[in-house]
Amino acid sequence: MGESTTKLRQLWKTFECDETKMVVVPFGPDRIRVAPPTAPAWDALASIFRYHRYDIRTTDTDSYNCRTIKGTTQKSLHSYGIALDINWNTNPFRETPDKRKVRFSDKPTQAERGEDVRLGKADTDMTPDLIADALAIKTTNGKQVLEWGGSWASVKDAMHFEIDLAPDDLTAGIDTTTVLGGGSSADVDTEMPLSTPTPLATTPITPSAADPHVVIARDGLKLRTGPGTEFSSKRTFPAGTTVNVLAREGQWALVDLQGDGMADGFMNLGFLRAVAEGGGASLQPVSVASGSDILGLVTVDLVVQLFPTATRRSNITANLPFVLAGLRARSLSDRPMILMALATIRAETEGFVPIGEGRSEHNTRITPFDRYDVGTSKGQELGNTIQGDGPRFKGRGYIQLTGRSNYTVVGRQIGADLVGNPERANDPMTAGLILAQFLKNKEGAIRMALATDDLRQARKLINGGSHGFDRFRDTYERGLRILPA
Repeated sequence: MGESTTKLRQLWKTFECDETKMVVVPFGPDRIRVAPPTAPAWDALASIFRYHRYDIRTTDTDSYNCRTIKGTTQKSLHSYGIALDINWNTNPFRETPDKRKVRFSDKPTQAERGEDVRLGKADTDMTPDLIADALAIKTTNGKQVLEWGGSWASVKDAMHFEIDLAPDDLTAGIDTTTVLGGGSSADVDTEMPLSTPTPLATTPITPSAADPHVVIARDGLKLRTGPGTEFSSKRTFPAGTTVNVLAREGQWALVDLQGDGMADGFMNLGFLRAVAEGGGASLQPVSVASGSDILGLVTVDLVVQLFPTATRRSNITANLPFVLAGLRARSLSDRPMILMALATIRAETEGFVPIGEGRSEHNTRITPFDRYDVGTSKGQELGNTIQGDGPRFKGRGYIQLTGRSNYTVVGRQIGADLVGNPERANDPMTAGLILAQFLKNKEGAIRMALATDDLRQARKLINGGSHGFDRFRDTYERGLRILPA
């Protein structure tokens, strides 16, 4: 069926190992980095998993990863943003030279099926019906969208789903009648993000000038397709997300998430706080008391102005809420520290996505990241104590957290096992908290440097040197002209 792996590499070549071209999209409780044309397909797959009440774990689910297939020199399809591994601890990779069919567990619960996998009685904790419904997803012109690694002959890679089409094939759109295994929306929890769209409300709406609001719901706020809980939820946005209110209908707001004046859905006004009375969408400075929380003023439109060259607006839209949530969690909500965070991102990861450090002459001599490994001066500085710590604890996230020592300390401070799972530092929500915690750890020295306009020292406190200083300074100085004092 579909295209060969070699052909898919050719079809998706433009995305090969280019994190700046990836977009971050929700996938159940997780957020995954994928090639933009594939986003609707993953949304459809997420609906299948929710329909079957399958629990997706963020700790062992991952998408984009620039790497080769084990034992070969060929790029994995993860390198192109068109593959996703789900719950690999209970859907492990297994060689099956006898070419047997995949073994499913007949146990009623996911936990019991997972135990059968651990006992070697099954290859996956997914069910045959779930897989059948996932593989039934088609485009509007009838092409099957996904391939599942559990269907392969000589190996069983039950964690693995991949796009089995060319980018142009996906432009036809997903046939929503093929989503959710033929079940109707009435069969699904109304809080579930559905792939089958419900039209936006057509009842009269009171127009208002677009004005920025910030989400204040502690556990996040749902974006719905209409003004009421009877309408389906499209996705949930974390506390700290800034939206523009375009119109109101009772207790519901029609909101714009992109800052382009186009409606994206409805949110409950009771969980939105106005940024500035009658503030509109203008980015002109607003008078704010010194030291106050101004995170609500940090909109996508504003940040776009601070990243004027190589940064995609879609990346800022997708990732800014996690950066702001991290800053709020560590009480870094005033202008100096907000600008410090944004300038640091531009200096470290200008694409505004959490990424893994690339190889360069600064970190690699012979093998990847061997300049960071045990026995080197840099490795000692980073607290790397075990052979292989160099690549294992390479730079990751918005701030490029590097070294066993930093992964240990910051991981403990934010309550995440970064030593046991270093890739978690590239999870957007975790990356936002890492950035804020790292700044918090050096807050006093940073504030002193910024208060004396010593931007070079402020940069050095984070980087240890002056790497990216021109970008850092440009962003900080732009922010001083735009963001309120």
